[in-house]
Amino acid sequence: MTDAAARDILALRVEVPMAGLRPMWAREYQETYPAPPPSTVYGMLLSLVGVEREDKNRHAGLCIALALAENTAAPLWRRREKGRVFRKFRRVAQSKKDADPLADRRPDYQELLLGLEFWVWVNDSQADHPLSDRIRMALDPKRRGEIARHGALCLGESSHMVNEISVGRPHGRGRFVAPCEKGFLSMPVWSDHRTNLPTVRNFDIREPEELASNPPDNCWIAVAPR
Repeated sequence: MTDAAARDILALRVEVPMAGLRPMWAREYQETYPAPPPSTVYGMLLSLVGVEREDKNRHAGLCIALALAENTAAPLWRRREKGRVFRKFRRVAQSKKDADPLADRRPDYQELLLGLEFWVWVNDSQADHPLSDRIRMALDPKRRGEIARHGALCLGESSHMVNEISVGRPHGRGRFVAPCEKGFLSMPVWSDHRTNLPTVRNFDIREPEELASNPPDNCWIAVAPR
């Protein structure tokens, strides 16, 4: 990575008490990914700065890197664990526009990732339009009024709200979610809502290592294709 590109990197710490990150293959049992998919993180960032879904191609060329924080000294409620709840889901086929909404509801189990804390690095040096400047603006109490957005900031489902997101200097240990051709974890990096066909890549969750300002080159993920 060039020095110019390194200067354009923005590091964010994100804390989410509860998130249901459902894999594409999950059906009746709503399991969860062990890490947030890149497409979900990108959607969270766009929500933060007020970019609507239909305009998400605006930041084509953007790259991010992800690392799960390893905070063993934190209270139990802030450690990354899995929980399970029994809740009601609506399952209405797209062809059943006039279906009875009550008849298509049934209870199922859902896995939740609890105490999720992770770092996301944003590199928009090759993006068509920079995103990092708008993120800084959205997180600045004096300038956030310049951002037009609505709703709470969530990761995935609208009820899974972000507890804290802040600019910071990465510290401590973490596990990078790194692209890997033979990785065990298949996750979407881009979702095309017009065709409903996601772009999927394989990932590995690496062993814990000390976090630095700049992630390793092989940990970057292009999330906004041209």
